[in-house]
Amino acid sequence: MITTIVVNYKSHQLTLRAVQSVLADMPDGQVIVVDNSEDTQEVVSLEAGLPRGVDLYVSPQNVGFGRACNLALEGAKHEWIFLLNPDASVVPGCMEKLRLFLVLTPSAGAVSPLSYWDHACTWYLPPGQMPSPAIDFFVNLAMRFPRLGVKASVCFRAWALRCLRSATAKKLNMLSGGHVLLRRSAIAAARGLFDDKIFMYFEDTDLCRRLKKAGYGLYFLPTAQAIHSWQCQPGKAHLSEASHRYYLQKHFPKSRWHVAQRFLERRFPMRLASSVDLGVLTEPPKLDVPAELQAGWVLEGSPHPLMVPSAYLVGKGASATFSAEVWSFLGEGSYWIQLSPDKDCISPKDILRFSFRILA
Repeated sequence: MITTIVVNYKSHQLTLRAVQSVLADMPDGQVIVVDNSEDTQEVVSLEAGLPRGVDLYVSPQNVGFGRACNLALEGAKHEWIFLLNPDASVVPGCMEKLRLFLVLTPSAGAVSPLSYWDHACTWYLPPGQMPSPAIDFFVNLAMRFPRLGVKASVCFRAWALRCLRSATAKKLNMLSGGHVLLRRSAIAAARGLFDDKIFMYFEDTDLCRRLKKAGYGLYFLPTAQAIHSWQCQPGKAHLSEASHRYYLQKHFPKSRWHVAQRFLERRFPMRLASSVDLGVLTEPPKLDVPAELQAGWVLEGSPHPLMVPSAYLVGKGASATFSAEVWSFLGEGSYWIQLSPDKDCISPKDILRFSFRILA
């Protein structure tokens, strides 16, 4: 059996949907919901909407995602621990496929499903990427030399599409904590689930690094599928930046890459690859697809100018655009999109690149 942990923060409707998807997929599993909302009405709504048998823990204050998961783990009854974001849900069959993979792969400490961005299951979210000071430096470098930036985008796209289109499990360095099944004995070997000092973001990165250090493999299983309605929320950038600094200090205390970073930032200004500026948009852009691409194209969308990471829409025809659901996930900020042939390996000249902004 599996114990599922969902942390709620002022999102009871999403949490109820997430829990319902889990129970529909595995009715006999244990489900624990931790409420971090500091809101009486959220508790009332959860108590009224959660099915009988679901355990609800109400934290007196918002202790953060990681600490809430640690609290729930204390009440977990099973060897298999499934973490699911409230804005995510599982596609039928997902949980048993993940569980069976861990049963048959003793060296695996965790496994994650392929995740779609939308409920129509048309947009793919990318596999996880493990950050490090060296990778941060390379990204910073690519942001200053356009040719290198385009090459980085092309390489990441090729790797991501190979993972997403694989018929078998792929071993990765990083899995998202938004939908992942963990072996409890692996958690113990990694000295616990999440670091209590991380309030939000990078707690899964820290865990994956500790799992690998403990000798366990991390796997992406594309035959198991989930939906993650991830929203771009620029207002939380400060939390991500603080957690990123803590993660780097914890795992790379003697790294000298920050010296190279400072030199780079002083000597070389930002220079991004050119793109067609679509301006400020209030509705999804509709791109005219060139005739040579209409037999099959890939549309990438990202809040990062290097398209690392990106979400991917694979399609055919004379136009490419965002669905209304996906468009609703985009908050205020700048975005980049790329249109290219539907094949894993492309050259920079194959890419049509655009940018746009959304205002509050």
